[in-house]
Amino acid sequence: MPRIHRTLREPQGRPRRRHRTWMLSMSLATLGWACWWLDLLLARTVPDFVPNYALVSSVASFFAVAGLVLAFLSIRGRSRLWLGMAAVPLFANASLLSMPWLMQGHG
Repeated sequence: MPRIHRTLREPQGRPRRRHRTWMLSMSLATLGWACWWLDLLLARTVPDFVPNYALVSSVASFFAVAGLVLAFLSIRGRSRLWLGMAAVPLFANASLLSMPWLMQGHG
């Protein structure tokens, strides 16, 4: 495309919006996992300051549900590459949702 016509072309916002949704979903998964890892770190180092199991589980699950919804919303393209990319936050948030079930006997 000639250089003078590049400024007249409309920018495509779809990939940027999809990427922001993906990034927000991954950020929420990171925050949810940080809740569990902080709980584990406090349990190992300062057992007196360990928060309640229900509190950690609730906060992490809140992040996981919001991240899972955003991960499903990030599936807009039909390309296999993007579906593979969208599988990462789907797995991260789904595994985060399964943590209370996995930790049932340990809390």
